[in-house]
Amino acid sequence: MLRFIKKGFLYLALTLLTLVSFNIESASATEAVDYEEGVTNLNNTPENSAVVGNVLKKPEIGWKRYDDSHESIKYFGNWSKYSASAYYRGSRSISGKNTLNDTVSFTFIGSKLRVISSVYPTYSNEISIKIDNVDYTFSQSFSNESNQVISYQNTALDYGYHTVEIQKIKNGTYGTDLNLDAIDIDGHLLAPGEIPNVQSITIDKNSIELLEGSQDKLTAIVTPDTAKVIWTSSEKSIATVDQNGIVTAISEGQAIITATIENTDISATSTVIVKKPDNAFSSAILSITLVNGITKEYDVTNTVLNNYLNWFESAQGTSTFKLSKTISPYKKVTEYIVHDKIASFEVREY
Repeated sequence: MLRFIKKGFLYLALTLLTLVSFNIESASATEAVDYEEGVTNLNNTPENSAVVGNVLKKPEIGWKRYDDSHESIKYFGNWSKYSASAYYRGSRSISGKNTLNDTVSFTFIGSKLRVISSVYPTYSNEISIKIDNVDYTFSQSFSNESNQVISYQNTALDYGYHTVEIQKIKNGTYGTDLNLDAIDIDGHLLAPGEIPNVQSITIDKNSIELLEGSQDKLTAIVTPDTAKVIWTSSEKSIATVDQNGIVTAISEGQAIITATIENTDISATSTVIVKKPDNAFSSAILSITLVNGITKEYDVTNTVLNNYLNWFESAQGTSTFKLSKTISPYKKVTEYIVHDKIASFEVREY
């Protein structure tokens, strides 16, 4: 009986040990990460000090490094793997010199990005990197051959979702002239299923004021940034808008400009107030040459100018027109111009 009890305790202990081991392994699998987090800075400096051209074998503090083989980094075209101990985690992805359409893309959340690659004098010196459809260029052609080098860096992005696409736009002369070893970011990579499919739109100006005949431009900010925007005006007789967001003031009044994401009811609006020009404060120089050769000049408002033009067209003989001019800071004079004494006149607006 005692032997049976001892065997029972032994089996129970083995079972518990197996369960504990299984739970530890499961916890370890759950806690496994697919990136390397920075714990030091380049050359052990207190601050992040790495720049383009530096060899950076480990991410700096505040950064995470994802290997080029990460499942969220997608390759399109003729890419292959090349292995060597000099590369981060022993391999890198490469594109040959005879292909210009090979592309690598990924999406991340964060505000900083570094491209880690090998560099060589005859690698491509003109590579496109498109971040949220904004084009930048960088080079992997450096004077000395090195591995795990920062070939591109952008630390000025707004914190949020960013879509990145890298493509070579100029061939180098070496067999491998575009490559990716790893990326460093201050957030995390997103799997395709994690990328938000949220649509939104705003306009950069809530309202604008225009004079008749003038123009201004409205800009729509949309998510995703590839969405097509349709522009409309509530009152085309007052203000029109083209499909680039350029508003033209037609006549006095108020119109609502609407930007809508195509095939949705998601929209944003901006109010346009159109006013007539205030001619009372517009100015021109009226230069009158008399028959005796004397030229007189007057600084006049558009209202006075229009009155003069109407008078000149209808008056004749000794009819006169009154004009005032300031001849010193303290003296203003009034002169009367006789119609049949005018040889010619000129208007210079300013």
